[in-house]
Amino acid sequence: MKHTVNKWVRTKLLLLTWVAAGMVASCVGDEAFREELPDSNSKADEVFPEANFSYASSADDFMTINFTNLSSEAITFVWEFGDGNTATEEDPSFTFADGEGTYPVTLTATDGNGITGTTTIDVIVAEGPFQPIILEPGFEDDTLPEGGGDGRDSWRNSDLGGVIQITGSPVTFGDQGAKLPIPAGNRIGYQEITVDPDTNYDLRFWYTMLSGSSDARVIVSILGVTESGTITTTEEVADATIASVTVTDDSEPDVYVQQKLPFNSGVNNTVAIYFTNGDVEARLDDFTIDIGAEGAVPPSAGFTPEQSEIDFLEYTFDNSSTGAVTYEWDFGDGNTSTEESPTHVYAVAGMYPVTLLATNASGLSTSLTQSIEILAPVTAAFTSQVDAADYRTFSFMDASEGAEMLLWEFGDGFQFAGADPSHTYSEDGIYTVTLTATSITGNTDVATEELVVSDGFVVQVLNGTFDEFTVNTGDNADAWDMTPNSTVVDNNGNEIPSPYDPLWDNGALDSWLEGAYGDGSEQAGSTSDGNNGTRGAKLDESGRRLYQVVTVQQGATYTFSIDARTTAAGITSEVFLLNTEIADETGINVSTSDSAVDAYYAIPNIFATDGDAYATNTFEFTASTNQIIIYVRNIDVVDGVAEAFFDNITITN
Repeated sequence: MKHTVNKWVRTKLLLLTWVAAGMVASCVGDEAFREELPDSNSKADEVFPEANFSYASSADDFMTINFTNLSSEAITFVWEFGDGNTATEEDPSFTFADGEGTYPVTLTATDGNGITGTTTIDVIVAEGPFQPIILEPGFEDDTLPEGGGDGRDSWRNSDLGGVIQITGSPVTFGDQGAKLPIPAGNRIGYQEITVDPDTNYDLRFWYTMLSGSSDARVIVSILGVTESGTITTTEEVADATIASVTVTDDSEPDVYVQQKLPFNSGVNNTVAIYFTNGDVEARLDDFTIDIGAEGAVPPSAGFTPEQSEIDFLEYTFDNSSTGAVTYEWDFGDGNTSTEESPTHVYAVAGMYPVTLLATNASGLSTSLTQSIEILAPVTAAFTSQVDAADYRTFSFMDASEGAEMLLWEFGDGFQFAGADPSHTYSEDGIYTVTLTATSITGNTDVATEELVVSDGFVVQVLNGTFDEFTVNTGDNADAWDMTPNSTVVDNNGNEIPSPYDPLWDNGALDSWLEGAYGDGSEQAGSTSDGNNGTRGAKLDESGRRLYQVVTVQQGATYTFSIDARTTAAGITSEVFLLNTEIADETGINVSTSDSAVDAYYAIPNIFATDGDAYATNTFEFTASTNQIIIYVRNIDVVDGVAEAFFDNITITN
């Protein structure tokens, strides 16, 4: 079932006659799939209200229904309960005095301009199984029963993985949805809910994902918490799974697909909804749960392909199905199997759709198809050594595995194809050497090394271009974080030790900024709006900073350079070059000539000239110590309204 973004078949917009017909533009890309919360004060007048709600019966009286308003862009509400009664509360509770039955409940949501959106949902009032309640089902802010919440507070389990991100586009209802970035399984959603034992339920949700991934899948599972106890490991997730569905439709990233997961609660009165992703950036929105029909529920079909480390044509299919007793496999090459977790050797490399049909004791079946692309594995690696007689000449030794072809790029425009080259640089500088290793089937892997070619000392600014670690863009700005993470995800999708974490960690300043500005993070954001079409850094909250400790030579004079732009007039970006790590901003707030400051530069606000253009700003400074701290702030920024962007930070002699 398809669902186009921001459309709902039961919602009708009643527009005033003076409103001209508009055009809703949809854009799918890096800016649409953004990491940040939706911009405040950024809704244009042509965004009209949408009515939506969920409901659950009271645990004390099944005839009393508690309604949760999920409408967007509205300030007043009118409820019609289908029995002649009405209400104007935002989240009413209503007792259906006529008892059991189906009531068409209509909600009309109205904005400040008098424009309305309406939806009608058939509410079933029946004495029977307990109606579970999912908190923050649409990942919206301020939707917890007592108010508050950032849309994901009810979905946390730090033992199993990182907290989900929030996306503002695309969504199905309201302003927000859940975002699962890559790498696979790095972030999860987890929420425990109360159910009746031995009862059938139908869990529904909407999903979408980016196209082109070799592992396009999202897994949504129901875990038996009562039966299994506290769940803290992925192994316990597998053991506790009582139902699961793997969704794989990546055909239209701007179109949501609805999926149903039927399950029986078994002996459990507490279950958990758990979800995570494969190696694909995905979105989830609008979870609902209903009492299911009586009788047997279908089994859950699930499996994970595992490529052999010895023979790249051999795969083992790890069966994770639940509730099934027989299995039928189609490997996509004309071969089949009825084993539970078979191993299959393909004749040639290629793309194969693998299908599992799982059948339970009642004869109900569920199928799952996942495509595998068979490529010979390859790992790129190399070492380098400078010539003792010429500091500009380097020898490179290949250490790759599984490579049939090697391409070297030396960072100065020269290339070499083959093994173990030698290269002489014509000028001093810092060069990034890249080795691309290609396997027999065309699979590639990349290794890089930064070389300093100099007869003397060269200042190194880490990731001044903000173009490293872009597979997981959240790691891209870690070189500018005052409290770096212990790991980052490299551009092959592998989690590796952070190169920045051992170098500095200023937790005291981080805590001070949170207390002074109230922001949850001091780290700059990574953005695709860098200079020259590359990535850059963004300050969009008043407590965010660029922070990096850099080794210099005491007494030497250097030139500092930074590309900058702003998105509104009247906001000032400031560059401090500090000679010590400060614990708060008290001193530099009193005077930019504070003893901790070697140099200060206020970047001119260029918005009045061209708000989309970067300007390069340079100034000289003399280092008073052997280490300086690059410290950039803009306390005037406002998320989505007035933001500051930076790129290409360098320090040269």
